Amino acid sequence: MQPPNQEIGMPQKHRDHIIKNRDKLVRATNYSNLMNECVRVGILSSSMRSIIEDVNERFNMSAEEFLHSRHCKLFEKITRRGPKAYNMLIQALRNINCIEAAELLESVDETSSRPPFISIKERNTIRNSADIVDTPSSTQGDGACISKRKYGNPSAPLTPYTDPVTPGREVKKSDRIHKDDVVGTYKMQSRHNRGVLLMINIIDFQDPKRKRNGADVDSNSLIYLFREMGFTIFAFGNMDQKEFFDILNKVTSSSYARDTECFVMVLMTHGNRVDEVDKVEFHDGSVVDMQKIKNHFQAHISPNLVNKPKVLIFPFCRGDQPDLGQPKNMYDSMAHQEIMMPKEQPMVETEGMSSIYENVATLKDTLVCYANTPGYVTHRDPEMGSWYIQKFCHTMADHAHNLNLEEILKITNASVGNMRTMNGSMQTGSFDNIGFNDKLFFNPGFYLEE
Repeated sequence: MQPPNQEIGMPQKHRDHIIKNRDKLVRATNYSNLMNECVRVGILSSSMRSIIEDVNERFNMSAEEFLHSRHCKLFEKITRRGPKAYNMLIQALRNINCIEAAELLESVDETSSRPPFISIKERNTIRNSADIVDTPSSTQGDGACISKRKYGNPSAPLTPYTDPVTPGREVKKSDRIHKDDVVGTYKMQSRHNRGVLLMINIIDFQDPKRKRNGADVDSNSLIYLFREMGFTIFAFGNMDQKEFFDILNKVTSSSYARDTECFVMVLMTHGNRVDEVDKVEFHDGSVVDMQKIKNHFQAHISPNLVNKPKVLIFPFCRGDQPDLGQPKNMYDSMAHQEIMMPKEQPMVETEGMSSIYENVATLKDTLVCYANTPGYVTHRDPEMGSWYIQKFCHTMADHAHNLNLEEILKITNASVGNMRTMNGSMQTGSFDNIGFNDKLFFNPGFYLEE
């Protein structure tokens, strides 16, 4: 058992020192040289480098802004690389002759008080691959370098989650309430009832080897993001199937849901696809069809959410196969056009008439977001979190001030689609629009007085 005051990961004063002096460190170093050295000595992996240098993050950025942004992200990432990373960074800076930057880091304390340096050979013997998927694994990763989060108690009275979290990517604020008079926009202007986030992150399972290492990082990112968006947060961890549906009913039938302008649910766990049906697994090993969860948001079950935007995010596996893609230029789209084009179908008509009823659709105003396509696994880094959730949070932070949700999801999916594991496995995000007919602008930081 750990001593109660022992820090997990990089000591807080070292993290604070890097963040406080980030701009000085950027000016004192060459990005390419430092990144190459960090990968060489093992502070960062090649996949981490790919994430930092993702060109899709350049959306609406000048070339200079993008270069500065990735340089900053390099140092920010190192603060989450464990207790040895600070000393390893100092050594890397000296290796590339960035003496001023190394001395700046050394100034925070005496060398003897820093964690001892760990050799690359030793590191490779204790570190597992960062390329893992949200399916059963034969080995257990090291997990994220943050302490285990204390989530809400599903059996206790419903209470918003207010525990502090590590600040994430800065959320750009809106300067107005966005509207589209042609398509229509969902109302998103309240200061106190802007939105509700129900986040469930099931990390541990009966088989310890199936622990979702790194998933706590996703919790931190989502909580920080949606707080900045002005949402009320309900965050829960490991729960069985009964607890899940109990808390789902408790939240959607509450005054919080009744008064909110928007509802977002993120369910993070293991998943699979059996006989073309998506399945969700809970902490106790019980499994349920995903459709049962979506059915909960039908009008007669969740009347508090009728005519309000409902966003359901399911970033788990929908199969057990890695998507290894296809070789580029394997197919000539024009040559295969005749084969690939569907045959014209006869028009089908219905015998209908105008209605006198003022009813609502059973399920509408719902956007269901997936981290992948049916049949394939999703990927999660044991220190950086899942590909999809991290890219979603980054894109929301950068673009929610002026883009609607479906545009944000397209950018997210494009970013995730550019990522690869060491064996070339990829991932393709997708979303289903179920009567989600208006545009959803989050308008972070901008309110109309109530």
